[in-house]
Formats: sequence, C-alpha cells, structure tokens
Amino acid sequence: MSKGEQLLKLVPPDLKSPTLTALWEQKLTKIAKGQLHDAPFLAEMKEYTKTLVNTIKSAQGEYHYDNMTRTRCPQCNQFLLEVNGKKGKMLVCPDRECGYRQNLSFVSNARCPQCHKKLEVVGEGEKRIYTCKCGFREKYDRFNQVLSENRQHASKTEIKRFEQEQAKRVEQDSVSAFALAWENAKKK
Repeated sequence: MSKGEQLLKLVPPDLKSPTLTALWEQKLTKIAKGQLHDAPFLAEMKEYTKTLVNTIKSAQGEYHYDNMTRTRCPQCNQFLLEVNGKKGKMLVCPDRECGYRQNLSFVSNARCPQCHKKLEVVGEGEKRIYTCKCGFREKYDRFNQVLSENRQHASKTEIKRFEQEQAKRVEQDSVSAFALAWENAKKK
C-alpha cells in the first residue's frame, strides 16, 4: 500500500469530502471579489491544520513502509529502507537519531559501449561493477583499465597544458625573431 493510501486511511472523513473543498473555494472566491477578508480565513485554515495534524498523530493507525528491506541496521538493528537519493540508491535507517546510510549504487559519467547510456556503479570496494539497463555488466577495475587503454583523445587538462606550452613557445620564438629583425632594421 502506498504512502498516499495509508495517509487517506488516517485522516478524518471530512477532509476527504468534496463539500469541504467546495466551501473553501466559495470563501476564496469571495476573498478575490473583496466580499470577505483573508485574515479570518487564514486563521481558520491554520487552526484546522493544527487540529488535523494532532488528530493524525493521535490516531491508532500504523504506517508500514513499502520500501523496507530485509537488511538490518548495524547500529540500531532496525530494518533499513531503500531510498532513491540524489546520488543514487541507498539504504537508510528509519530512525532519524541513528542516521545510518549506506550507498548501494550511483550513476557515473561513464557511457555504455553498447547503447551509450550512463552506467550505474553497483557495490562497494573490489566488488563494484558497472551495469546498464541494456544488460551490459563489467567489473569496475577492468572497465576503467580498458577505457584508459583505448582512449585515443587527450583529456581537457592535457589539452590545456599542451596549448599553454605552444603559446609559450610561439611567444619566445616570435619575440626573439621580431627583436632580431627590428635590430637589423634599426642598424640600416
């Protein structure tokens, strides 16, 4: 059961009714026309929200996570939750005071040699592997070794270093050649 379905079971029935929404819309329309002041409506909404939150907190219903795993937290021994974070999939302890986190996988900038999508790095340490949705799988170290051997183009830092060296060489050559030509022209 999803989070939304579980929440709908916990909230009072009047919140789910369309009559309450219609009443609020009528008041908002009157506020827009200037027939009603917004301050009393906002105060009423704040009070209703506070009572609603207290009702839900004191309800006997229990929330069941749909992303619970069979892996236990090494610190507090609770079952960990599998979460899709900004940096990839991770296991997170549901106890906020514990705060345990373990990375499962993350999306890398390396591209799949078959379909050219970004590869996902799964695992930790020596057991890391690159995986792709098309079915491509390769050990992390082996893939990086092959990638560095087959690389035919220079990296950005190598290109920048080469350009700087060329600019210095041109500057040295042109200054001395120009200086010599100028000196010869002055002598004549």
